[in-house]
Order: sequence, then structure tokens, then C-alpha cells
Amino acid sequence: MRPLSFAFHMKMNIPVIGLVFGYFLSACIAGRQSQHDLTYNVEIHTDADRQLEPVCYINLRVSPSLDLNRKNWKLYFNSYKNPQIDSVGAGQLTVIPVNGDLNYIAPTADFHMEADRLVIPIRQARLRNISDFPTGFYLVYDDQPDQYYPFTNENPQYDHLVFPENVLAQEIYERNERLIPEQTLDLGSQLLPSPKAVKSNGQSYTLTNGSLIIADNPFAGQATYLTDELKKYTQLGLRTVNDPTKAGIKLKYWNLEEEAYQLRIGNTGIEISAGTASGMFYGIQTLKRLILDQYRDGKCILPGLEVDDRPRFGHRSLMLDVARNFLPKEKLLQVLDRMAAYKINILHFHFNDDEGWRIAIPGLPELTSFGGYRGHTADGAGYLPPSHGSGPDSASARGSGFYSRKDFVDILTYAKDRFITVIPELETPGHARAAIKSMEHRYRTYAHTDSNKATEYLLSDLRDSSEYRTVQGWRDDAINPAMESTYRFVEKVITELALMYQDAGAELKTVHMGGDEVPAGVWEQSAAVQHLLSEHPSFKTADDLWEYFYSRVGGILAKKDIRMHGWEEIGMRRVDVNGRKKMEIVPEIRKNRYLLDVWNNVYGTGAEDLAYRLANQGFDVVLSNVTHMYLDLASTRSFYEPGMYWGGYVNPEKIFSFLPENYYRTFLRDDLDQPIDTASLRNKARLTAEGKKHIQGLQCALWSETLINEDNFDYMLYPKLIAFAERAWAPQPSWTTASNETFDTRYMEAWQRFNTVLWNNDLPRFDRYWAEIHYRIPAPGVKIAGNQVLVNTESEALTVRYTVDGGIPSVTDAEVNGPLKGKGIYRFKAFHKKTGRASRMIVINNS
Repeated sequence: MRPLSFAFHMKMNIPVIGLVFGYFLSACIAGRQSQHDLTYNVEIHTDADRQLEPVCYINLRVSPSLDLNRKNWKLYFNSYKNPQIDSVGAGQLTVIPVNGDLNYIAPTADFHMEADRLVIPIRQARLRNISDFPTGFYLVYDDQPDQYYPFTNENPQYDHLVFPENVLAQEIYERNERLIPEQTLDLGSQLLPSPKAVKSNGQSYTLTNGSLIIADNPFAGQATYLTDELKKYTQLGLRTVNDPTKAGIKLKYWNLEEEAYQLRIGNTGIEISAGTASGMFYGIQTLKRLILDQYRDGKCILPGLEVDDRPRFGHRSLMLDVARNFLPKEKLLQVLDRMAAYKINILHFHFNDDEGWRIAIPGLPELTSFGGYRGHTADGAGYLPPSHGSGPDSASARGSGFYSRKDFVDILTYAKDRFITVIPELETPGHARAAIKSMEHRYRTYAHTDSNKATEYLLSDLRDSSEYRTVQGWRDDAINPAMESTYRFVEKVITELALMYQDAGAELKTVHMGGDEVPAGVWEQSAAVQHLLSEHPSFKTADDLWEYFYSRVGGILAKKDIRMHGWEEIGMRRVDVNGRKKMEIVPEIRKNRYLLDVWNNVYGTGAEDLAYRLANQGFDVVLSNVTHMYLDLASTRSFYEPGMYWGGYVNPEKIFSFLPENYYRTFLRDDLDQPIDTASLRNKARLTAEGKKHIQGLQCALWSETLINEDNFDYMLYPKLIAFAERAWAPQPSWTTASNETFDTRYMEAWQRFNTVLWNNDLPRFDRYWAEIHYRIPAPGVKIAGNQVLVNTESEALTVRYTVDGGIPSVTDAEVNGPLKGKGIYRFKAFHKKTGRASRMIVINNS
């Protein structure tokens, strides 16, 4: 066989992605770390049709001091898309899956390298956008198994690559073109989320430093909150007085329902009325929004308004995954502030998964000393393996970290003060590898000194030889339901969490117990499971232990007067249909009063109507539809957009268009972003009048596999979160019941109004007060029309700059001021006119 060398850069009729690795060698430190400065970059090539195939070319430029011809090395990387060596490199290299998304490349006996650069061709199952690239590369020599040589991506934005997307660019252009010119809106129409009722009264009131605030007794805490918030962002120092005859801001008790408020601004002052502390808090959020927008030069002139407001849904949730990639405490508190501002009242806190456990539990230190860290060790005994590109260094802020007990109490207190309920998710029985391996680490620690302590909280049958593989590639992530130690563990964790809530002055009323994506094949070869089955003849197979597990867990929660929350699967069971496993609803389970987050409505799976079927059968449901509510999905199908896409593409407009009680009406595109046959949904279940009573609310979800840093976190969360708040709080829009003849027109008018407020009010408020939040700037639309290139943007707040056959557009490059003429490869980025922050790139070929 010919050696791997530069020869692999010959012109080929398949699209090629080249990752160029360069070695810059310095002194090596013994132990688990090395001080090599190693980098790589990426190249792509496409065939004549410019179709991108899932082939990655890894190009290593090797220092002479590192002899890869010794054939005693492994190149580790992360990808769960079934990576293989492509045919052009077959025979000299092989890919070995480790677990989850961790793999390594190793040389075969025929491997030989002649040049100073090694080209490794990897074929994956998919490659649609930049988040699909294999990542987290590091080299380990077999005779130095605890040392590693990590590589740094020279351009993690990948915007040095040229991949023309003429069709998509034109679609964006046409979508932008549908938007009517930005409107001048009265102040009442500029509130997000939209109030139930608002009108202008033609009056006004001026706030200055020293203005008064007068609060009825139940609302003293809210008066302090508003005073502190205005000190933080303005020079308006409010003075608290107890004289109700004085003019100022009055917080008054009035018998209104939970979370409802009324706000009046007139010549004689400002009055917020509410019947509950939460209602007063939301009224203050509306007033604070108006003040921050109108504040100038030490004073604030507020136009007269009358607002009558209450939420459409009582359950308005953000599911936040801090397990896959960790989120620092300070960033989490920032998110809670933005949730409060947009009246989102539930944080579904996904703190454990296969890749990490993030809350310290007294008495179980292994959960964070082992399960809170990811990194490379020779035997895997020190911590969890690298995932999602976190790399070999266990000090990586991306893959490692946890909240101390005090940290979590602080988080709970901060949330409580903002009327946000934190629902912890103890992910079980699947997606639990971090907990399982932490308890196995505990077992190894005490096995020879204290056997009772070693097995007290063990979650796995060490003799289990069951073979299975999760969607994410894990082979050992399911808690064993047949072991009493499993239930001791659950009770221990719940007990400790409840004590943390108690210390925060909160009450643990609901716990989410996971339940999603447990694969077929789990537990089948477990001796503990076989023993349990023999003692319970009513259980025929290991699959029957699903309900057993949740009945036991439910009993633990019921003892503590805690309601069980879970993913849709806890209201279902796995059955065998014609030799294939599938999930079906179990109506008897509804008596347990579980609260179900229903996520699966992926087109073509048969689950498009699952949420409605569950609600119609009496299950309490939170709509968490992946097609409209998963914020980690890429905003568009552009190659340059980060994010997942398995459930489709989600941008603010997609969320805004969601119709909770008839989501088929705006369910228009599949997971490939192609139009669906809406006729295929006609026979799907519709929500009945009884079913509507069981829709408890909405949830958006931000999974963190692709959230590689805080900027990327912001990019995926904002402004999508604002669109979600609008749909969860605002009353049912009038356009949702429009006739087919007027629906599109009325919808576009509503979307334009929302988009105008977003760009003219809300995002400028971010820029002014929270500039550290780097929300997404949408890429421009581009259309080739004859000999002209036409360009537009989603908002007049943006401008567009470009290069032709040149580099990456920057703020110093040419600005688009009209139609462009000329041939070539055009690269465009949109830039915010005030902040200069840029969108992702979009490229067109006008050759």
C-alpha cells in the first residue's frame, strides 16, 4: 500500500473537508499534561455540483521530533456520527469507537508516512453544518498513556471556508422581503411579551432622582427590588415613604388572580395593582422595561398607559442543560435575570447526564469529584472521558465544573427572589452515566475496606453484560432498576436537594425524573434483573421493569409530597410490535398525576400528534415540541450556522409562529428544512376540549452539546428566548383564528410588529445595559437577479459588508448600499450599525 502523504490532496470528485494540523513543539511536562502548542485549520472542497459529502480530511503537519512511523500512537477526537476511515485511506489507519462520542484513530501495521504532513480521511454519517466537524483532537503515545498533546482549532467559526449557498441566500432574501417597512409603534405596542390589554391615555409622568415609592405591606420586598434595580441601571434613586397621599410609584394590593397585574401611568403618578407578590413582580418588570427604554439624562418621562395583564399559561419554562457543557454560576444568574424580565417562571435544571454531574451532594462526594470532571487518563479511572470537544484537560471550563452546595442554594435563592421555580432534573434511568460511573468509582474506593459503603449507592450490576447503544453512542448509561441501592441513591439525592431548597427559603414541590431515550437492550443480561423477574412472574421481560422503576421512584417522591415530572416516556411503555420495539401510551399511568414534557413531534415518526394524544387521555402535558421549541437547533440550514438539526431548524420566527392548540397549522417544514405535505397531518389527533385542560404550558429547551463557550451560549439563547416568552405569556393572537384567505397576511403583520419591537427596543436595551450578552445577528439575504446581486437584512438596525474573491468581511470592508455588479465569489456578513457585532457569513457564487 502507498504511504499516506501529500498525495491525498489530488483533485477528487467528492467534496472534501481538510483539517490541517500543525505541530509547534516546546518543552514537555511529565504527567497528564503537555505544553505543546498544536493547532489545526479546516479546508473544504466540493464537486462540480457543489454538494458537500460527509468526508473530513485531517491534515497533520508533523515535527521531525515526533515520529509517527513508530505506529505507537492514538489520535483521539469526538464525533458520534459513526466516523470511519474513507476508502482512500483504508488499510493504513482505522477508527476505533471508545464510548459515547469519543473515538480514536490508530495506525495499522501497513502504515507509513514519508512527508511532514499526514492526511487522514474520515467519513461520517452526516456533515451539514460546522457543528458536525469532528473536534477535540489530541494525540497520545502508547508508551506515555497519561500524556496528551491537544490541538487548537485556528478558526472555530470556520468562516475562512468558502461554501456557496445561493439557494438558501435567496430564500432568506425573499423571507426578508416579505417584511413590510418597520413601523412606528405607540409605546403600548412596544411591550414584550405582549400584555393582555394595553391602551394609551394621553397623559405622562416624570421620574427623577428622589421620586417616591409607596408600597402596601405585602409588597415591601418588591419595592426594595425595584429601588435596587433602578440604582443599578440609572441615577433614579427612589425614596420609600408610607404616605399614600403622596405622588410617585404606588404598589397596591388588589384582588387579582395569581401572576396578574394592572399598571396605570398618568399625570398624578404610577400605580401597580396585584393580588399576589408574583403579580406585583411582573407589573414591576413591565414598568422597569418602560423606564429603561425612556431614561435619558437623569430623568424618565413615561407616556401615560393603562395595562391589564395576566399570562396565557401558568407553566413557562426554560430547560437548561448544564451537564453536557458546564455553565458558570455567574452566567446562570444572568440567565435568571433575563428570564424574570420576560416573565418566564420555571427553570427546568438539567444538571446531570452521561457527560457530567453538576451539583455537589453531601455524603456523595464522588458525584462531583469524579462525575464533575472530564479529561484523559490512561485507565479512565480519574474522571469521565472527553465529550463534545471538551478535550483531554480536566481543568477545561467547558467539560468540567460543578456547583457547590452553597452555590446551588444561592442559585435557588436568586431564582426565588425573581419568582422562578427551579425544577431539578435527576436524569434516570437512562442518560445517567455520570452518576453510574461516579458510584462505581465510589465502589472501587471502598471495595477492600468497607463493602457496605462500597455497594450502598451502587447504580449498576457489575456482572451485567447487556449490549446496547444509545443515540449518543453510550453503551453503559442506564441505571439498574433491580438493585435496592438504586433507590437508596435516589432517596439520598432527593433528600439532600430538599434540604438545599429549605435553606434557600424555597420548597421542593416537583422533581423531574428524566425518562427519555432509554435504548432497547438495556438490563437484558443483568443477573439482578433476572433475579427480580423470577420473583415477579407478572414481569415478562426487562422492558417491564420500566413501570416498576417509576412506581418505586414515585413512591419516594410521594413520601415527601413531591410531584413527579418527566419526559413523555414516563407515561408510556416499550412494547414489541411485529418484532420491533416501540413506545405506546399507558392510560392507567395517568392516575399518578405525572407532569409530562412532550418533546417528540418530529415529522415522519408517527409522533407528530403525541402531545395531543396524551393530553386527550388525561395526562398533564407541557408542550416542549422539538420542531419549534428546541433552542439548540440551528437557526437556518446554512453550513456556517452552529447547532443541531435532527428535529429541524428553529429561529425566532419559528417559535413565534407556534400555535399551542393547533401546531399543525404552522408545522410547514421537515428536519431537512423541506416543505412537508400538510395533507399528511389531516388524520392526526386534534386537541379536544378536555385535552386543552391538560395543557399546562410551554417549555423551550437549550441542550448544550454544541455550546462551546459563553458567546455560543448567548448566540443560541437570544433572541429565541424572547420569542418563546411572547408565545408563553401573551394572549392567544387574533391571527391564529384567521381564515385561510387572510391567515398569511395577518400573521405577517403580527410577525413584523414583533420583529420591529425586537430590533428597535429589546435588543438595543441589551446593547445599552447588558452588552456582554452577544445575541445572534442574522445573516443577510442575497439574490442574484440578472447581472445584479441584491442584498437585504431582517432589520434596518443592520448593515451588510462584503468581499469578492477575498477574505472574511469585516467592519472595514465595503458596505452594501444598493445592487452589486460583477462576477465572483461574494462573502457577506451583516453588522449591527451601533455595536459592530457581526452575523455568520453567507457566501454566493456569481461566477
